[in-house]
Amino acid sequence: MVIVSPLPRPVYLISSSLSIASGVLILFVAGLTVADVIQRSVFGKSILGTMEISTLVLVAIAFLGLASAEIDGRHVSVNLLESTLRPSIRQVLCVIRLLLILGIGATLVWGLVHSLTASIARSETTNGILKISIWPAKLTLLTSFSLYFFVAAFKSYNEFNFLRLQKVKE
Repeated sequence: MVIVSPLPRPVYLISSSLSIASGVLILFVAGLTVADVIQRSVFGKSILGTMEISTLVLVAIAFLGLASAEIDGRHVSVNLLESTLRPSIRQVLCVIRLLLILGIGATLVWGLVHSLTASIARSETTNGILKISIWPAKLTLLTSFSLYFFVAAFKSYNEFNFLRLQKVKE
């Protein structure tokens, strides 16, 4: 797909940074897991809080790369049917897709903002031994999804404009 106008440079920088952070966190969780296994094998007991830390970090790992994957088109998609349609029908589908992205994105982001503020207000923590604050994981979700929905909406809008320009040339 040809993009009519490029994404703003800060979006590329932020999504790349979040993707790199996800990779670093994978290494961290892997190291923590190896250390925990060695600790259990040698000393017979686990490192305290390993499960709580790993769970929260895995949330970040799972979602930090969303926007980067959307920018590069590395997500799973099937557009066999859409690619066979006329540009005018594809334009209508772009509008529908954009409205769905905006509606779902706004609803999800609003819910995540509410969840984050409630978590901070209640000083919500994990139930394990360490009592780790949950709000950083919720902030990660909010940031990741907000950036993802921005990129998805931007790409859908660009596709609409591309099809409109293509239709004008015909």
